[in-house]
Amino acid sequence: MEKKTKNTVGNRNGNPTPQGSNWPDETIIRYITRALVLLIVFAWALVNLDAVLRFFGKVLALFTPFLIGGAIAFLINVILRPLECCWNKACRKVPAKLTRPVCLTISTVLVLGILFAVVFMMIPSLRESGDEFIQNIPVYVEKIGRWWAGVVQFAAKYNIILPEYAINSDLLIEKVTTLISDEESGILTVTWGAATSVLSVLVDVLLGLVFALYLLAKKEVIAAHLKKLIVTVFPQKKAQRLLSIAALTNQTFTNFVSGQLTEAVIIGVLCFFGMLILGIPYAGAVSAFVAVTALVPIFGAWIGGGLGAFLILLAEPGKALWFILFLLILQQVEGNLIYPKVVGKSVGLPGLLVLMAVTIGGEAFGILGMLFSVPVCAVLFSLYLEYMKNAHTF
Repeated sequence: MEKKTKNTVGNRNGNPTPQGSNWPDETIIRYITRALVLLIVFAWALVNLDAVLRFFGKVLALFTPFLIGGAIAFLINVILRPLECCWNKACRKVPAKLTRPVCLTISTVLVLGILFAVVFMMIPSLRESGDEFIQNIPVYVEKIGRWWAGVVQFAAKYNIILPEYAINSDLLIEKVTTLISDEESGILTVTWGAATSVLSVLVDVLLGLVFALYLLAKKEVIAAHLKKLIVTVFPQKKAQRLLSIAALTNQTFTNFVSGQLTEAVIIGVLCFFGMLILGIPYAGAVSAFVAVTALVPIFGAWIGGGLGAFLILLAEPGKALWFILFLLILQQVEGNLIYPKVVGKSVGLPGLLVLMAVTIGGEAFGILGMLFSVPVCAVLFSLYLEYMKNAHTF
């Protein structure tokens, strides 16, 4: 009776390898070499982390205008595409070569106009609110004095002696005026300084805007060249994989941005009419700021609401409480009705992953990280689901 032996086949060197294995020795050695090189590079980067971060910081600074331009182009393109479709349907007799220039101009003016309107609405409103607060200080001091006198009388019935209320309104006005309007460290000065520091990157933004307009004007040609470059450089299978990932990324970012823009408009309009009905001041400026900050998932509307509450507090402190209660209700409506319906499945991320993405993105890259972390995480999550699906297939 013949002895059973393991099924083996000889490789090039005559060494037996398990039958069905498609990995020759050269491939195994190549993978091990790559893994060792990556491990060495990673260890060196950890040891020299400061130098690596400085190097990437310099590289990032060189490409900042182009990154800004790409982000601006993507944002404008979200408005440009539906605008071109409407233009082609409504203006069929107009020469086709005018479609792109006209629609691109309208989209750019619309986006930049909204951003500048919010900035230049909020800052004057903040200064006006601060001046109004200073003028009303004597009234607030008198009201607090009457309230405290009632508290003292009530406490005296129970043999509780409270200190007398004594506030010099003129001295308080001087202190508050210094706090708000001081040329070196006042609140308005700090706020304006923050705004001007943002404007200090105007050169990069202008270069980015020029780059964005060029991208949008020739986007079909550029996309065709990039596709041809990928197909030429990479093998067919890898090229198709890269193109499919690019298409997934583009679709995910487009769905996310369009959904967030729609949600921001809805929450801004609801905030505006709600503030008008409740008689809360600065309805236009606060609603516009809430709408813009609502572009940041989860935390955005709260950031805008916090600044809005501060603005209202300076003008009419009593209305600030009503605004906070109104914002709480609005956030419940937004979180349970608007966001699931408008944004909802556009990114296909569980709520926990959205929270993690926004938190990590904000910690790492600030506001831009909070804006782009959700679609980036959505793309990675989609690729993970696709990988798991393919893994279970085999």
